[in-house]
Amino acid sequence: MNIFMALLTGGGLVALGGLAVALVEARRDKSRHRYEKDLAREARQQDRLERAYCELGIYLSHQTDWARSVHPFIGPVPAPDPIPPNDRWRIEALVTNHGSLEVRRLLERLGETGRKIENADIVIRMAEQSREPGGLAEEARRERLALEDYRKALYEAADDIRAQMNAELAGQAEAR
Repeated sequence: MNIFMALLTGGGLVALGGLAVALVEARRDKSRHRYEKDLAREARQQDRLERAYCELGIYLSHQTDWARSVHPFIGPVPAPDPIPPNDRWRIEALVTNHGSLEVRRLLERLGETGRKIENADIVIRMAEQSREPGGLAEEARRERLALEDYRKALYEAADDIRAQMNAELAGQAEAR
């Protein structure tokens, strides 16, 4: 009987040990699955960020070309073709959904500067087309003088955005 109890107890301990090993393995598999899932999520986020910033880089190049073409100081500079609305909307959606707060803040600064250039262009053109420019001529002269500062501010904003994008893509800055 003692032998039977020893075998029964020993078998129970082996079964209990097997159950413990199975539980530890299940927990380890669950942790490994969670880790792999997190890695895949991070890879998708990085891919989306790279796509958004690539599109934004193209947009920035377009904006700086456009700014260069608005009443240039020396000689005519051809304006780039306008970005189709669907492309602008796609870029905006990508940056809104995947870009960092800092990039979005810098992009707003670039937009404000672009609006200053647009407004200056409007005033200058109105004065050029007016039969009696009067006070408009003086405002146009001030805007023409300010245009170079506006352009410089737009170029600096574009450079700041590029630097932030590059830092985020290199993992040197927080992307969210």
